[in-house]
Amino acid sequence: MTRVLATILAHPDDETFGTGGTLIKYADAGVEVHSLCLTEGEKGWAGGDGAPEVPREQVGAARALELAEAGKRMGLASTTCLKYPDGSLAGVQPDYVIHDIVRWIRRIRPDVVITWGPDGGYGHPDHIAAGERALRAIELAGVERYRQDLGGHFHVKRVYRFVAQAELVDSLERLMPEFAEYMKTLEVKPQRWTRDRLGAWIDVRPFIDRKVTAMEAHRTQTPDLNQWKRARDAMPSVLADEAYLREYPDPNGALESDLFAALPS
Repeated sequence: MTRVLATILAHPDDETFGTGGTLIKYADAGVEVHSLCLTEGEKGWAGGDGAPEVPREQVGAARALELAEAGKRMGLASTTCLKYPDGSLAGVQPDYVIHDIVRWIRRIRPDVVITWGPDGGYGHPDHIAAGERALRAIELAGVERYRQDLGGHFHVKRVYRFVAQAELVDSLERLMPEFAEYMKTLEVKPQRWTRDRLGAWIDVRPFIDRKVTAMEAHRTQTPDLNQWKRARDAMPSVLADEAYLREYPDPNGALESDLFAALPS
């Protein structure tokens, strides 16, 4: 039986810049990988810093296409972009977003789901909202009597939340002055995710080059991409691992190196 991994995140580059190494690792291993993005990221960069500019009104559509291309480069089975408002996802009636996520979960039927951690990686309110809505949808997808029009109940076996480990945040603040300045403006500060607080730590060193190739598909986000490249040039290990909390089951269990280790192959 084919195993299925799904991400439920906020913006079209979250899957690639954040969890791309993990997705490539499992796609290469024969896992069917799907990505749900809750916005088209229309408030993001419109190009620049060496990339062609995109008219502001076309940024969302362009970014959805970029995610599709990045997905192909990572080996994903599908990418889906919803059109909730970038920058104000938290202000949308939660039930609307949750309803759409439940419908998608029941169609994709993932064994394992990755979503944003409680601090949204670096305090981004869209990321925080995406994680909260995803967790509620995962819960409701397993409730037999909840909105049967959405395809019947389905139980996700394992849930992980992507976080920025403390060592990575420290390195980025040192290597990327723009990132350090941005961090000072945040209302929600990232938590200190040291290894002893994590549920899973995925070594993605064999996949770094392919992750960067997928990141390059997000051409409108070239200003961010160039920052990452400068950081990697200064410290090649900056993309070497990806860190997760384990939401379900057993949040306090031992640190894992494989998101599917506890599932039958």
